[in-house]
Amino acid sequence: MRHEMVIEADLTAVAPARRWARARVEDAGVHPALTELIVLLTSEVVTNAVAHSAPPVRLSLDVSSRRTRVEVRDSTTEVPVVKHARPTETSGRGVMFVDVLSSAWGVERNGGGTKTVWFEVEHDLHLNGFVEAAARSL
Repeated sequence: MRHEMVIEADLTAVAPARRWARARVEDAGVHPALTELIVLLTSEVVTNAVAHSAPPVRLSLDVSSRRTRVEVRDSTTEVPVVKHARPTETSGRGVMFVDVLSSAWGVERNGGGTKTVWFEVEHDLHLNGFVEAAARSL
């Protein structure tokens, strides 16, 4: 099921967007561990959009039984890049988290000076990975 909301281009809009995303994913019955991952990654892409863009910013979630796709469309052509922040830096890790923890991610240029940053989390693949990682840590 696909859901969409408009986000104010202000950092105070990140928390409400995160709560909205959590409710949509939980309503779809996604495993709680995967819900936490999806909400974390959603927070990262929304934060980038509101910090580095101009309105309007649109957040879309498409949740199926197999995967969740999150898209954030904003009003800039600036493309996010994976950075390797030093331990003393207080920011610059969000895209790295999306790169490492999602099944796939990318950027689509929409024309008209806008772009969409998206990521997907495949439910079975990630859930099995979490279970395997938890088993190894025991």
